[in-house]
Amino acid sequence: MGTSNRKINLYLASPIIYPPRGGAELRFWRYLPGLRKRGIKVTVVTGTPKAKKITDEDHSQPWYQYCPGELIPTDSVEGITVHQVRLPDHTGWRRTIIFNQALLKFCFHSGQNPDIVQFLTPLPPRSIPWLMWLRILGIARVFSYTLPSDLPVEFLQRSVYKWSLKRLYRHLDCLVASSEVTRDIISGLVPERRFEVIPNGVDLERYRPGTIIERRQLRESMGLKNDDQVITTVCAVHPRKGVDLLLESWGSLTLKYPRAHLFIVGPRHDQVDPNLSSFSRKLKFLVNASGAGDRVHFTGSVDNVEEYLRSSDVFAFASQKEGMGNVVLEAMASSLPVILTPFTGLPKAFGLPDSHYILVNRGAEELAAGISSLLDDDNLRHKLGQNARRLVEETMGMEQILDRYAVLYHELAYQSRMCRWHL
Repeated sequence: MGTSNRKINLYLASPIIYPPRGGAELRFWRYLPGLRKRGIKVTVVTGTPKAKKITDEDHSQPWYQYCPGELIPTDSVEGITVHQVRLPDHTGWRRTIIFNQALLKFCFHSGQNPDIVQFLTPLPPRSIPWLMWLRILGIARVFSYTLPSDLPVEFLQRSVYKWSLKRLYRHLDCLVASSEVTRDIISGLVPERRFEVIPNGVDLERYRPGTIIERRQLRESMGLKNDDQVITTVCAVHPRKGVDLLLESWGSLTLKYPRAHLFIVGPRHDQVDPNLSSFSRKLKFLVNASGAGDRVHFTGSVDNVEEYLRSSDVFAFASQKEGMGNVVLEAMASSLPVILTPFTGLPKAFGLPDSHYILVNRGAEELAAGISSLLDDDNLRHKLGQNARRLVEETMGMEQILDRYAVLYHELAYQSRMCRWHL
């Protein structure tokens, strides 16, 4: 890799990285063992979830014994030191201030200043004063831009928001985007900043094609027969993810495919967020109206996503916006044929439509027709699955991506040490 053997101290900072919930947080947790092998010591600085993200499981956590601002004793997790601070349950200035003050305290009193602090979403513009302090300390600041922001519609608000993002990004040493599309969205704001495009890495051993015997056994464990047809999506149940559109298309498929099953794998945000109650009712209505509600399976959060992918015939993804969509790459790595609707952030790294995946217009009838074309054509499914696996192997294996992050961290650590030396 052409990098120094000297140990690098990296702080991974986000109010919501532990316990990991979203795709970005889960992805970076999977990176940590590989980064350690590359001479990078990682410390996690995190907070507690917002009220609308709290699950039933969270109520057993010791967080509520502490007041906002207090540090929560946390054992190391998988060999990683975790510093956790109790945050207010609602978004606002106080939540940002408490988290950033805790981060700065750890940087001052950890015994050895970090070389780099890498932020994951969210990083609001009101974090600027603390970014300035990190700069004074000679600590490199990196931000992984994982999801395109929604710009306000009204012209004045839009202008103010873009201005605040420009100010924020000027206090960073590097912004990392997962695709060229995401990079282009933000690079116009601060063209003088360093931008790196590093795709999401996929664990090619975990996400792989299943054997015929393995597939049969997995289906039996799920209560399915080997000749049942299985359509799967992996996502949080949230309006942005397009689960309602998928269920609308399901209603058009049930009569033609009486042996088909639909699996929706991911946490039920609609059942824990009061703001999503109407969306939850809509999903319930669509399931019942399909006439095949008994063949719709909401799994909730699971630890064996790869097994659902190996046992499936088609992977459908109807999200409206993604930083990249790592679940799509994981399905592709599993040699599972993928059908997508267009979304903000759709990357070139997914390959070519009709060669590596199917792309259909965003509509229930169009999505149903695309799924049907895959279910009816064994050769098409095989071709897309083979092409997709080969593409991910060649360009987005986790080891390749970890090497690229290691090179970036070594470069930034060297620069931060030079800054300290001059101080």
